[in-house]
Amino acid sequence: MKKIILLFAFLLSLFTVAKAQDATRILDKSASTLKAAGNVKIGFTLSADGGSSVGYIKLQGQKFVVNMAGQITWFDGTTMWSYVKKNEEVNVTNPKPEEVAKMNPYAFLTFYKKGYQAKMGKGTAKEHEIVLTGDGSSPYTKVVVRVNKSTNYPSYISMTSSKGATTSINCNSFMKGQKFTDNTFKFNKKNYPKAEVIDLR
Repeated sequence: MKKIILLFAFLLSLFTVAKAQDATRILDKSASTLKAAGNVKIGFTLSADGGSSVGYIKLQGQKFVVNMAGQITWFDGTTMWSYVKKNEEVNVTNPKPEEVAKMNPYAFLTFYKKGYQAKMGKGTAKEHEIVLTGDGSSPYTKVVVRVNKSTNYPSYISMTSSKGATTSINCNSFMKGQKFTDNTFKFNKKNYPKAEVIDLR
């Protein structure tokens, strides 16, 4: 009887490892597909704190610009500019990786391998679902990623913080092969002459 129990436990552990490998493989493929798409513009709906906002994000490697709900954020890989229209203020920072992830959820696809345990969730005929659990050192306790089976693009991401707050992003549109310049990802004072620049670096 003990041998049967041990064999069952061994098979279960193999199944669990295989499922974790499947989850990681899907995320690897999604990250690779997103990178291969080159410059992309993604339209999305963000839901948090009981409300929702529609916006878009332009991506070029680690660089991005997010335009949503009267706020525009530029990140050139090192410096971040956050402009709030109603205040006519621009905060300038050199953000940490977790701060970048808060503004660019797709950045998660580049650092999910460290600090998270992956497993397959409840997928559908059209989407894979991967559930990642933080190990305590990661900025989020739980992350759920859904990946379109046909395109390999992430279609949904939700992130739950240690305080229990959840932010979710639904991808509404995806355009690849966009033409961006380095200035696309930097704040240009000429375009916002009334804005007060606050350097917090």
